[in-house]
Amino acid sequence: MNMPKWIREFECFTKIKNCIVIEGNIYDEYPVLDEDNEKCANFFKLDNYIHKTLSANGYNVCFYDPVNGFYNRNKQKSAVSVFSETMTEFEENKSQLSEYDKQCLEAYHYMEETQDDIRVNGQIGSAIMCDTLKASEYIKKILIENRNPAVVCVNFASQTIADPTRMQEAERAIFMNLLYASMNARRNFSQEDKRKRQNLLIMIVDKVNDIPAWFYLDNPNVKNIILPTPDKHIRVEYVNLYRDFFEERNSDLTSDEQEKRINHFIDITDGMKILDLKGIMELKMIQPEGDRSLLDVTALYKYGIKENPWDAIERGQIENAEQKIKCRVKGQDLAVQKSISVIKRAKTGLSGLQHSSNSKPKGILFFAGPTGTGKTELAKSLAELLFGDESACRRFDMSEYAESHSAQKLFGAPPGYVGYEAGGQLTNVIKEHPFSLLLFDEIEKASPSIWDKFLQILEDGRMTDGQGNTVYFSESLIVFTSNLGIYKDIGGVKTRVVDINMPYEQVENTVTEGIQDYFHEKGKPEVLNRIGKNLIVFNFIQPDAAKEIMKSQINKICEKIKETKAITIQLSENVWKKIEEKVLGNLEEGGRGVGNVVEEYFITPLSNYVFDSHIEKGSVLHITDILETDGIAKLVCG
Repeated sequence: MNMPKWIREFECFTKIKNCIVIEGNIYDEYPVLDEDNEKCANFFKLDNYIHKTLSANGYNVCFYDPVNGFYNRNKQKSAVSVFSETMTEFEENKSQLSEYDKQCLEAYHYMEETQDDIRVNGQIGSAIMCDTLKASEYIKKILIENRNPAVVCVNFASQTIADPTRMQEAERAIFMNLLYASMNARRNFSQEDKRKRQNLLIMIVDKVNDIPAWFYLDNPNVKNIILPTPDKHIRVEYVNLYRDFFEERNSDLTSDEQEKRINHFIDITDGMKILDLKGIMELKMIQPEGDRSLLDVTALYKYGIKENPWDAIERGQIENAEQKIKCRVKGQDLAVQKSISVIKRAKTGLSGLQHSSNSKPKGILFFAGPTGTGKTELAKSLAELLFGDESACRRFDMSEYAESHSAQKLFGAPPGYVGYEAGGQLTNVIKEHPFSLLLFDEIEKASPSIWDKFLQILEDGRMTDGQGNTVYFSESLIVFTSNLGIYKDIGGVKTRVVDINMPYEQVENTVTEGIQDYFHEKGKPEVLNRIGKNLIVFNFIQPDAAKEIMKSQINKICEKIKETKAITIQLSENVWKKIEEKVLGNLEEGGRGVGNVVEEYFITPLSNYVFDSHIEKGSVLHITDILETDGIAKLVCG
């Protein structure tokens, strides 16, 4: 078995460094090889791994934390056996000891006689209690004076101080003792194997910057080792150890199908810890017989729900989706067709099969083109189609994230920064609503630094927020909208490079080229690789589409008035024609321009007429003409 890099580093640097600082994935379980060092025999917690590894190399290992004091994981030895030489020195100079040291010496003798047991993380051992400052003094004595190879491992070192940049006097004294110990740790020569072993300090921290920088920066005695989340090979080893628990029992799956199911499980748990896999295994075991599908239990563990809206989508919904969406999004038939194709891939589970990661989002769409052409409307239509509710479209206006620090608003501020407790706006949404359509509107207005975060989402389908919680995007559909490529900087002047008179092919090529130029200029060409062929360019609203939009809006207004005010509105052909002429003269602004015309020449004059003429419920209005005087439209009713 090829052991993880951090384990190889640990085995190497514990032989030459006086202090090891371990950070990262410190609360997980880690692989330990069998006696022949050929395959994984078990998974241990970090304390157990350190004790097993270093004890086998001839060290006497002792642990300290502020909760349990000093303790040893080997129940055959006293926790204070590491103190033997120091306590002998105390015995010889008993008359000169402080009251505190006398108490510790008495406790040492008492524990040697009684072997009082405590249980730490399920392990039995004996402990000696003392505060952290005094503990740092004893650690200093042990590392500098002990003649037998000794290791002291300090747990919860991150919680030793409140703020490493504003330390109290006692906190500074603790780390000065530890720094001095790491600089002067004794090297011992073993007659047994003719090898030198230095006394060793190990500090377990959440993040290395939780302890003062002056302790580890430019200190050649200190080695920092980062524990990552387990890679695919380690997850395979864990699953193989407990394969009987992960396989689908009492199922009709063939051995090949079982293997594919297990491999898919290993892929979609990318980024998860061994304890997460253990949790999934235990959750699977307690589920009712019919609900033990490995993938369903994994979704339950990740999202906290059983129902998967993607599974609830009926075939007929997607087969009829194109016509249904075209009733809402006018004049963008090609965009609708391409979007439905992405939905079909997501529904059938064939999305992203060409990639190494199986945890990518269900689909990625990039809607580009002129303003007011239906990009946002299509996104809302897709959300309603998939999840039965337009509100499942979670919209983020990217103009709000234009500053360089905006990534913190989306993904959460790191510890110690303002807003840390609130979490990230995006990560909070996906935690609460994992089955969503995420709409990032006008993405070009966002800070370019945000794309670094988006790349991880698009590739891995997951993100770790500022609080250290991992959220998953693998059940979401991600949609970007943009006006890139419509304008170009020519001689320092923002110039429009596409217009409504261009054929669609020319508009598409120009916009696509503009988008490519933008991402290359920003140094993010890999973004286009993640989007691939899912870049969809919307055409300008053509006259026929504009007429349909106009009729749809006016009919909807009339229906709403009849429903709420019990007033029936009837328009003559002349009125329809006049509004149509205004609409066709304002096509550059797209659907929004149509809406503006309808508001100016229909809604506003209608509201004025209803108010001024005291129109009551049950009335029927026959609008025969629209007159415009001094730029103000008025209705003529017969």
